[in-house]
Amino acid sequence: MFSKYLGALVSATLILIPSLAFSEQPQAQEQHSNLHLSHAKIRQFLPAAASTAAYFSLANHSDKQRVLKSALISKIGRVEMHEHVHQNGMMRMQQVNEIAIAAHSSIDFKPGGYHLMAFEPAEALKKGEQLSLTLHFANGEQVTAPLHIVSLQDDMKQKGHDHSQHNHH
Repeated sequence: MFSKYLGALVSATLILIPSLAFSEQPQAQEQHSNLHLSHAKIRQFLPAAASTAAYFSLANHSDKQRVLKSALISKIGRVEMHEHVHQNGMMRMQQVNEIAIAAHSSIDFKPGGYHLMAFEPAEALKKGEQLSLTLHFANGEQVTAPLHIVSLQDDMKQKGHDHSQHNHH
């Protein structure tokens, strides 16, 4: 009787494993895209903060300009594209409706430049976990990549802004 159940379990596992492997394959649209999204990360929300920022690199390997129109992040209610601008001696942030990426060029979404602002999380973002970032372009193309959740402290350490290791004499 035990061997009958064991045989059924083995058969079910053999059927399930190939289907899991297939489900992990990127969509064909992304495999043939000339757009490459990398280094995507989002900062955890600080206590009592209404928003946080997300950053990534986007390369356009095509012969045509691409226009980024919007972004979606799983488990985030609203996402806006922003840029920092220097105006009248002050740095300020403003929302943008689209961002053009020239042919054979790349753009970095980073502090002090273009970035995504994320609002209305469905749940607390936990460092080390990941969400999904999907970029939508004017021509209907979409690119999706994992979005890694980082803490502000770890993000600053990575950029060389960690002052906790300084020796004071």
